Amino acid sequence: MTMKVSIRIKFFIILLAFSLGPLLLSRSILSRQAGRLTATISGNARDELLDIVSAELEHNAMSLLKILELSGETMSIGVRMLALEVEHQFSHGQKGGTTKSYRVGDFETASDAPPDLSVGKSYQTRTVSGKTRPFPFSLEFPAFKLPPPEEHHAFGPDEDALKRVVPTMKQLYAELTDNSQWFNIGLESGVFMTYPGHGHFPMQYDHREQQWYRRTRHSIGEVSWTAPGVDPSTRRAIASVSYPIRDRHGAFLGAASIDVPVSHLITDATLKSRWSDEIMSFMVIRYPGDTVANDGLLIIAQQSYDDGGRRHWMSGIEPEWMQSDDPEAFGRLLVAMNESESGVMQLPYKGRPCMWAFASNPDLSFLLIAPKSVIAELPDQVAGSMEFLFGRIRNISAFISGIMLIITGIMAWLGSRAVTKPLLLMADAVKRLAGGDFSARVTMKMGDERDELVDSLNEMGPKLQERLHLRRDMHLARGVQKLLLPQTEPVIAGYDISGGISYCEQTGGDYYDFIEVASPSGRAMGVVLGDVSGHGVPSALVMATARGQLHSLSQVLLTPRERVEAINTFLSRDLDGTGRFLTLFYLRLIEGSPNIRWVRAGHEPAIRYTPSSDHFSTLAGDGLALGVLEGFVFQDYQATLSTGEVLVLATDGVWEARDAKGEMFGKQRMLAIIRQNAHKSSEEIRLALMTAVGTHHGKRQEDDIAVVVIKKD
Repeated sequence: MTMKVSIRIKFFIILLAFSLGPLLLSRSILSRQAGRLTATISGNARDELLDIVSAELEHNAMSLLKILELSGETMSIGVRMLALEVEHQFSHGQKGGTTKSYRVGDFETASDAPPDLSVGKSYQTRTVSGKTRPFPFSLEFPAFKLPPPEEHHAFGPDEDALKRVVPTMKQLYAELTDNSQWFNIGLESGVFMTYPGHGHFPMQYDHREQQWYRRTRHSIGEVSWTAPGVDPSTRRAIASVSYPIRDRHGAFLGAASIDVPVSHLITDATLKSRWSDEIMSFMVIRYPGDTVANDGLLIIAQQSYDDGGRRHWMSGIEPEWMQSDDPEAFGRLLVAMNESESGVMQLPYKGRPCMWAFASNPDLSFLLIAPKSVIAELPDQVAGSMEFLFGRIRNISAFISGIMLIITGIMAWLGSRAVTKPLLLMADAVKRLAGGDFSARVTMKMGDERDELVDSLNEMGPKLQERLHLRRDMHLARGVQKLLLPQTEPVIAGYDISGGISYCEQTGGDYYDFIEVASPSGRAMGVVLGDVSGHGVPSALVMATARGQLHSLSQVLLTPRERVEAINTFLSRDLDGTGRFLTLFYLRLIEGSPNIRWVRAGHEPAIRYTPSSDHFSTLAGDGLALGVLEGFVFQDYQATLSTGEVLVLATDGVWEARDAKGEMFGKQRMLAIIRQNAHKSSEEIRLALMTAVGTHHGKRQEDDIAVVVIKKD
């Protein structure tokens, strides 16, 4: 068996042999400069490492902000699902309940408490002295409460409806337990239900007087986030995300909320283990001043907020403003935050030189502040090590130079020959591969890492050939997907329709279609626009599945809502566990009729433009993306179009297209193009819009783009 010798050792010996002669000749000249060179290199290395470590701190801030955004989106979806389930139970749920219910007071008496009552580290209250004390809770049963003085009255039918929501709360708790603390439902009638169930509530607590409830009462179909406050049960700092509950007529019934501990939002445990216990993290909101440098940074979350034992739950958390000991440097930081989404700067904090790393989105910023002594510790160590190493190298080189001088010539000749010969053979094989000869091979074995290069080169031919076949197959798949899209524009009396699509890869998940559907009102046309999450081949397969289901049901007499619900049932089963979903906008047109009906399944509303009044509006409505929740009940909506009105359906690839500077195309540009071309045909409007988007992003298309334009004749 041939023993392999590292190629690095071989090259080291050859290069050392070649360098010894010139080194001995120039040693006397370079000795005086060695000290300066060592200081320069170590200093440069320290500066570069300091830049690298600072960039790493900035990257940590960006990562934490991204995690925060994803967690926020997850919590928003969860509270919305909870509210929608409550609305469903009040509107369509079966009457009566089969499980026993427990009031808050029952949890304090062992004989009346739920059978699964237990204590654990998950739920503890903080005392005024700062100590923690666990309290019992139930994962099987929620707790019900009425505010004083009605707390001993009967709950009425509201209790039965809320009890039917408990399975949904348990499911959400299982999926969101890493972020959530409490799941709450509060009604205008005064009935309040919280999960997990517990009895650790102040007697005077009334959810209708809490900030999250009052704020949600005035929101219209939007998720509301409430600034950090003190949880009355645990005395921990929490932020609440809430969503209104309304009846089928739109009247406000109450609100659902999820309480999130601030300590879960400001996740700095990993940072402390990676960097130091001295690193500090903050969530801030910018408030404008008379100039950018005079803006203010309001702290909305920090780790110290979790010291809830020192605050009363009714007093809340007093807002604080971020400050620095150097106002001028702090002003430069604010300017940088205004101009960039992320960055890192040096300025003092509480009397110590610190590095400030920030990452921002349009709503808030994430700040990491670390003492400069922590950041510079590794660069200082490396610089010192390099100075020591250079000193050792100078001493060793003087000793070995004399010995290696004798064999320099022999090693240079033999080594160069041994190294260059196989390289020339490999170069010849590469040329043959470049010329299309995929059978080119190198048979030489050298007994070192070059054998791995030879093996890789020999594997390159079949892989290149396979990649050419794959490219041809992808081109064929693109052709097949194009065949699934409408080949001609539909003709239906009273409407001028045009649609088009542009994929960012060979295949994609955007989809539009014109389908003749069965209708009791005459000839009807279903106009469909959809967007599968992600893009590429997986999204294209989901799109093809949805298209097949839409066409297979086209001749079944169904309302738009029933048609979309049937598609959702199929997709929910097919996509269960894949993490993929499809947003869809379904619009039904009747030949010769100005009346339209539509269903919005998680997709952006269609844009409606009335040229006679120069007025823009949307075809909006509630609806969840397809494939997310089987059995979800959709709503259809209707309107009447007048002659000349324009409808534009589009995917988010239009307004989210970015130019070389990262600026998005935006909806304002989109509306301006619609207004300017409203007097033209639907195809001219669509081409004008897609051309403008293409000009904006150049050749940097990052997402699929689909547009459908409908103009009322």
